[in-house]
Amino acid sequence: YFLMSFPLTQKYRLKKSSEFDLLFKNISSVSTPLMSLYYKKSKNNNVKIGFSVGKKTHKLAVNRNKIKRLMREVFRINASEYISHTLSYNIAIIYTGAEIPSFQEVESSMKSLLLSFKNKVLS
Repeated sequence: YFLMSFPLTQKYRLKKSSEFDLLFKNISSVSTPLMSLYYKKSKNNNVKIGFSVGKKTHKLAVNRNKIKRLMREVFRINASEYISHTLSYNIAIIYTGAEIPSFQEVESSMKSLLLSFKNKVLS
């Protein structure tokens, strides 16, 4: 369970809106009913990741932040199984569901997203 988790320090995060804008120009994606993962090859030698929840579906910032915390934790725990530290990609994971999910729902959705991403990138 606590073998090698994926670091989510500042170095590995997409924060600026300009970074997200660059990511959404000619991108590739994989989706599940709850989330979508957008990715693009990057020039830096690590994986940078950003999480987003739409204001239209979740009006309260408290709810958006809770969902992002869930997504970050699930990603941190599971990413090392699917994503190598040697890859250089920018990744955005967007939550598209209408309800506030449980940890298990986020985990199953995230695992299938990461598996699809791994299969597309390594094939």
